[in-house]
Amino acid sequence: MGFDHALVVGAGIGGLMAAAALSARYGRVTIVERDELPSTAAHRRGVPQGEQMHSILAIGQAAAEDLLPGIAAALSGAGGLWYDSPHDTASLNALGWTARGPSEAWIYGIRRYVLEHVIREQVRALPNVEVVRGRAVGLLSTPDRRRVTGLALKDARDDHITADLVVDSSGRTSHAADWVADLGYEPPAEEELVSDITYSTVVIRLPEGALPEGLRGVLAPPTPENLYGAVLLPCDNGLHQIAALGQNSTTPPTDRDGYIDHLARANSPIIAEIARSAEFIGPPKPFKIRGTRRRRWEDMVDRPEGFVVVGDAVLALNPIYGQGMSVAAVEALRMRDILTSADDDRGLARRIQESFRPTIDFPFSTGVTNDARFAGSTAIGFTPPPAPATGVITALATEDWQIAVALRYAGHYFTLDPLRRPEVAEKMRAWASAGRAVRPFDPRRVPPAFEGEPLPR
Repeated sequence: MGFDHALVVGAGIGGLMAAAALSARYGRVTIVERDELPSTAAHRRGVPQGEQMHSILAIGQAAAEDLLPGIAAALSGAGGLWYDSPHDTASLNALGWTARGPSEAWIYGIRRYVLEHVIREQVRALPNVEVVRGRAVGLLSTPDRRRVTGLALKDARDDHITADLVVDSSGRTSHAADWVADLGYEPPAEEELVSDITYSTVVIRLPEGALPEGLRGVLAPPTPENLYGAVLLPCDNGLHQIAALGQNSTTPPTDRDGYIDHLARANSPIIAEIARSAEFIGPPKPFKIRGTRRRRWEDMVDRPEGFVVVGDAVLALNPIYGQGMSVAAVEALRMRDILTSADDDRGLARRIQESFRPTIDFPFSTGVTNDARFAGSTAIGFTPPPAPATGVITALATEDWQIAVALRYAGHYFTLDPLRRPEVAEKMRAWASAGRAVRPFDPRRVPPAFEGEPLPR
């Protein structure tokens, strides 16, 4: 085997990023997709959340630009809004409004189907990548089943395709665990936090002046004390999107009046007030996600050569945190870097899969730690990390914009390093030793942002 041909299952964001990565080393890359892909930015069956606003975090944005140079300009050309997330969005938690200030963590606001179309066109322009229609139903292998050699297909021109490497990016509904079991391997261990996340989203057009100058969005997510949440964020072409959030099966309605009533029960009434004056572009659309699930492909002791799993097929996250596409982009970049430095393909799939661990560990740990605080959540196959013993840094972030931006950097770059700076530790010690407490806050009024030079990352 060598580097002639690679296969990718799924033409979603993760699959497209994986194909871009593979194209740097393999002579040919074939993406197998069960849907008929639209030629324009349009909804498709396999992506029910296609009309929702999606974010690629700063780390994912950088990875995507590295994989597909010019992608940022293409997103802007498609109408994506480029904005400073820690400065331009107001976030309310149980302790108050998080301080806002200038940062280097700029992102695009854009709907999923617009984003996917832009990336798809960039990938399709690569000379050694093609997309074929078909449904992957299993893995082909050598007679001893030690190496994957391709895919078995249905609803396709051919009933199989051979390849040197197969990458599964088929998402939450991936059958990869069954496929390796069919070859005689023990499937990867699973860890799941069931929190029954429910939400309804609607795209809106805001009247002039609906948001204060310089404010792009407002977040008032559910808390353990209040299972009702609301989010307002910008998407492309001058539009915004509202999400009515529920935790532990607190289901948002889909009629306009009931929807606004749900928004009004969030910890801030601001989004409900904005919704009352907004033009709803279609009715709210409901969704339900079981929770967060991790399949530990990187820990498999015995595994076949020539098979890698990426994206939601490995780590399916709570979508409220907006991390999934960034995880997929960083995984793809890691895969490309390993591929382009490899002398041969011995042990290559294992090295690639294991390289994803640090990218997966941070969002999984922080997400399940937060969601496990809700009384109705259930952990299966693991014990969630304990919640932080102190809320000092969260409290401090309601007043100190630099601490607040450092917190956001941790989320944007999947690392606690921004919070390990000496100046952060010193501010935390001073706050705690003084016995300070958060100041009273008004959930109906967003405090102004601090201005100045961006906090260096």
